[in-house]
Amino acid sequence: MTINWRETTVSEDETHHLWKEKPLYSKRFVSVLKFHSPGLAPVLDESGAYHINIRGESLCPQRYFRTFGFYEGKAAIESGDGGWFHISSDGSRLYPEHYRWCGNFQGDHCTVRDTSGRYFHLNNHGKPAYAARWRYAGDFRDGMAVVQNDEGMHSHIHPDGELIHQKWFSDLDVFHKGLARARDKEGWFHVNRNGTPVYERRFNQVEPFYNGQARVETSDGALRIINEQGKTLTQLRSSQQDPLHTVSRDIVGYWRTYTIYAAVQLKIFDALPGAIPQVAGKSSLSEDSAKRILRALWEMNLIHYDGETKVYSNLAGGELLKRNEAYSLAPASISFTETHVSSWELLAASLQTGKSAFLGCKDKDWFQNLYQNQDYMKEYQKAMDTYALHDYREIAEFIDGGKHRKVIDAGGGKGTVIKNLLTAYPRLCGILLERPEVVEQISVPQELADRFTVKSFDLFSPWPESGDAVILARVLHDWDDEHALRILKFAKESLSSDGTLYLFELLLSEESPDGGLLDLNMLTTTGGRERSYEAFSELLASAGFVVYEKHSLSSVVNLIITGLRK
Repeated sequence: MTINWRETTVSEDETHHLWKEKPLYSKRFVSVLKFHSPGLAPVLDESGAYHINIRGESLCPQRYFRTFGFYEGKAAIESGDGGWFHISSDGSRLYPEHYRWCGNFQGDHCTVRDTSGRYFHLNNHGKPAYAARWRYAGDFRDGMAVVQNDEGMHSHIHPDGELIHQKWFSDLDVFHKGLARARDKEGWFHVNRNGTPVYERRFNQVEPFYNGQARVETSDGALRIINEQGKTLTQLRSSQQDPLHTVSRDIVGYWRTYTIYAAVQLKIFDALPGAIPQVAGKSSLSEDSAKRILRALWEMNLIHYDGETKVYSNLAGGELLKRNEAYSLAPASISFTETHVSSWELLAASLQTGKSAFLGCKDKDWFQNLYQNQDYMKEYQKAMDTYALHDYREIAEFIDGGKHRKVIDAGGGKGTVIKNLLTAYPRLCGILLERPEVVEQISVPQELADRFTVKSFDLFSPWPESGDAVILARVLHDWDDEHALRILKFAKESLSSDGTLYLFELLLSEESPDGGLLDLNMLTTTGGRERSYEAFSELLASAGFVVYEKHSLSSVVNLIITGLRK
């Protein structure tokens, strides 16, 4: 009688194998795993770990600490001394090296971790498939694998170790039916083989697509089925949040705004770590007042309280609100709270008129107030610089500075964008154009002194310089369409005939509510607006530009690359 190993199963107590619900052999083991091709199964008994055939006979006399199933004719082994390696189906070593850990062969490749803790892939012969070493590497599927770099970001590679695309994500899955699950700071979504998101929405969780549809969980716990364009086809479960509590929290959202504002004013975050008496002393508060605001900040998950030591310390959010940090949001708390809130009180009027409410509460428009108040302007520019340092760190990956001679950064604040670009391209020259009041605050790094010029200008008058590239980073959203069109026309006049205009802006989408609140903020403060890609395309066309490309840097920053219409 011929027994097919594929028809065998593992017994309920996992001590032996069954065939047609009867024991396959008489011996009992401490544990067994199922059979794999070519008909061998990992087992463990008092003598150690090894492999058996369907008769319960040992493959070879060697015993190990742990054995695993055969995949593509090779099995991972953990030896008694802690080393890992692979054996062939005849029991012989595939290679002489020992590793800290071995995976299983899939697609003629296998993941291993070396003695230094680095991951890479072996080829079918047990040799390294490429020279690179990664912080982590997953299995190959359909000729692609996920790897993680030292910064904790993930991308896809070919079997030869070359990147499939230049996109990196905070988490990533292999491709399934042409799409892969990916995660950025905003949540989970799906990308195509170019690493490009196939829709703009972000979710708490997403499953792989199955026949064109995928199950996802939204930020409020609702479960939905979406198509490959990110559109909801059906809802499986409603929101798991209590709407009364959710709306109530939003109604008193200003509690959080002013708690942070007060903590920044009192330098609470700068006083940590410390117990209540120390924080009270540094902040000129009574111990009772210090305890009350510390409790509120703890509730907001900005700080942590150690019940044993009675010490409060900053969490990541609290660190961002210290005054002297490079990425400090303390200036944003000060400038936004002191100026924006009064405009928001008149939001209803702004919506009725379509105009900024700022003039009604300050007797001057937003920009007049900004540039006539030196202290406020300094805080505001610090806040904008923090966002620029964060959002434009990878600008050189999206702008090919090597093809340009001179780039103009118009309305670029303290110059973070152009400084990053000039640092990445040592032959590129740059000019930063800004208001005279801002120019006074700008410092030129010594290493860029021979290539970086700062000049005063007015957005709505002919610009004093020309170049073969112009950058407008979050400039147009400050203005309505009429003013934005005027800015674009001056940009056009400053560009050479073969020049390129680079726009950095948030892009609204009909499929997502993201950006809606920021759009209201622009309306009620500057009178500006956030726009969709289609709206920007129309605006650019009216000014004589043609859109070449669009790239997403993050959920809040997109790059539109344009040129002059021929």
